[in-house]
Amino acid sequence: MQHISFVLKIDPADFGAYKERHEHVYPELERRFGEVGIHSYHIFYHEGTLFAYMLVEDFDAAMAQLQNDPANVKWQQFMSDMLKAWEDGNMIKMIPRMYSYEK
Repeated sequence: MQHISFVLKIDPADFGAYKERHEHVYPELERRFGEVGIHSYHIFYHEGTLFAYMLVEDFDAAMAQLQNDPANVKWQQFMSDMLKAWEDGNMIKMIPRMYSYEK
């Protein structure tokens, strides 16, 4: 199992709309998350930065399976007007794990 985290960027002016859209994530997309091995997926917001955390069996395999999935393509298109590229042109920045505690 992999613990994956990354950050994305939005304009703070879009916070309300971003939050509202995520109150209505497509059920077919959430179903696909489970099918590709995503056990949990959380997104947190702070001043224009979105921090995402995912517990997933195999991140690269899950992303490969979702890349052309119709529900994911539809969702990505729906969200594309809000997500901003980072300075390097990428939409996400992976965050390496520094410490873990599990009981």
